[in-house]
Amino acid sequence: MNIGSNTEYTSKVFSGLDAKKSTVQRSRFEGCRFVNCDFSIARITECEFNDCEFRNSKLSSVDCDQSKLIGATFRDCKAVGANWTRLDWSSYRLGAPVLFESCDISFSVFSSLVLRGLCLRDCKAHDVDFSRSDLERSVFCRTDLQDSRFSGCRLEKCDFREATNYVIDPLENSIKEAQFCSPEVLSLLSRFNIEIDQID
Repeated sequence: MNIGSNTEYTSKVFSGLDAKKSTVQRSRFEGCRFVNCDFSIARITECEFNDCEFRNSKLSSVDCDQSKLIGATFRDCKAVGANWTRLDWSSYRLGAPVLFESCDISFSVFSSLVLRGLCLRDCKAHDVDFSRSDLERSVFCRTDLQDSRFSGCRLEKCDFREATNYVIDPLENSIKEAQFCSPEVLSLLSRFNIEIDQID
């Protein structure tokens, strides 16, 4: 099954779809599943994805200009280099938070967004830009955050348990009631230029 513009799809399953470099405009997807699909470098403009699931699919460098994700789930997907700020997040609070599970979202951009409750679980998130975002109550469990940027973020009540390689400055970010695990939590002290001895 191909995807067309100006079309409404309900409870459809798209399997093995090759939409690489394609353009889809002003279509609406309600309760659809995308399995083993390729949206790499695709241009998806003014579309709406409501309670949709993407599984084992490629979305690297996808351009979702003014499209909406309401309650979307991504599992085992590769979405490297995606600029998520291009989406229209005005309806984000209407549905369940966006979930990324076992995905590679490295080199993506989430800066200056209000994405409370965002969930990254068991993900690879290298060099991701979260700067100036409101991520209250978000989940980063078991996610590798190497070289990702948290600056001016609201991280209250976030769950960083078993996350690795994060660098979060507690003077530049609000981390009240956030959850961390030892020994990774010691990285919060890195900016203070102090020595920490491990006692057996």
